[in-house]
Amino acid sequence: MENLYPMLVIFSYSLVLNSMPPLLSSFRELFDISIAVSSLLPFFSLAGTVISNIFTGLYLGRLGIKRALLIGYTLTITGSLIVAFSGNYLLSMLGLFVFGLSTGFGFTSSTTLLAQAKNANFGFFHGAYGLGGVIAPLCITWATKYLGDFRNVYLIYTILFLTLGIYTILKHFPALHNQQGGFSLRGIVDAFKDGNFSTFLLLLIFYSSVEIGIITWAGTIMKERILSTYMAYALFWVTFTVSRFITNTIQKAIPNLLRTNVLILVFTIALLFIFRNPLFFVFSGFFFGPLFPYVQKCALGKIQKDHVTLFNGATYAFTSLGGSVVSMLLGVIIEKNISFSLVVPLIILLGMGYISFKTAKVR
Repeated sequence: MENLYPMLVIFSYSLVLNSMPPLLSSFRELFDISIAVSSLLPFFSLAGTVISNIFTGLYLGRLGIKRALLIGYTLTITGSLIVAFSGNYLLSMLGLFVFGLSTGFGFTSSTTLLAQAKNANFGFFHGAYGLGGVIAPLCITWATKYLGDFRNVYLIYTILFLTLGIYTILKHFPALHNQQGGFSLRGIVDAFKDGNFSTFLLLLIFYSSVEIGIITWAGTIMKERILSTYMAYALFWVTFTVSRFITNTIQKAIPNLLRTNVLILVFTIALLFIFRNPLFFVFSGFFFGPLFPYVQKCALGKIQKDHVTLFNGATYAFTSLGGSVVSMLLGVIIEKNISFSLVVPLIILLGMGYISFKTAKVR
């Protein structure tokens, strides 16, 4: 049960986050904007995530988990309502930015809460994120069919977070192990100087940059000859989620999990960009899935305990920053040449492999 609430939080945020990629084409059609301009929507959402995760990572000890979560839910509801009732592109961008601000409170708080559990299961925790990706396209389809506008899916999310907020008000939360109100500048510098802290953070940044970039633009890259965009995303999240739920089993079966999956992803993503077949996107989900919980679990087992909150905040902040930069870069390049844009994720994946071989901190 101690894993259930953090999973519920990450699942709820996943629904909203993973509605953006399959909806990009709908936003482009509604507001008559180009691919490059539409890349500003995920960029501003992720920019809000960066800001809030830095703040929450530094001051979660002062806020407390309950207060931080409630602030996040309030921002989520506000952002969702803005998008649902927005009549133009700029308002939609504002709403997604406000939602982005909410995610830091939700992600950092739920991860820190899970890290304090006696039997924390990060595979199941991040599997819940993948489950949100599976269900998000179904929510979009339902909202479009029965509520008349794809943006009304954000009304569903508003109700979800209202319910979650009420439950959170009634729920008791344990005190944080780290009781600092915030980190001193010296403490932050010392944390980033720590080899384990910086290495694992860099690996997670590289991983998330590729994952977010591919997920954001797969719908634009793929040709709908075999599968529709919504179906391809749903199946991607199925394979992604299954592999996350069995991360511990996969880790035991494949000792060099990071290196093996990175190598397979290099070939799978190359085939996706070259042939634009959605099946390669679906297939890649299984190998993306275990990497984040595997690296995060290794990291939290090796970094200093008083750096855990800062690490969680920095992880979601900088992975979102990396994702926003890579997503925007891919959007600009894809508009000009889809095949050439393949260079970006391949370089990042090879960088992950190089770090793994160079440091041997995680294989």
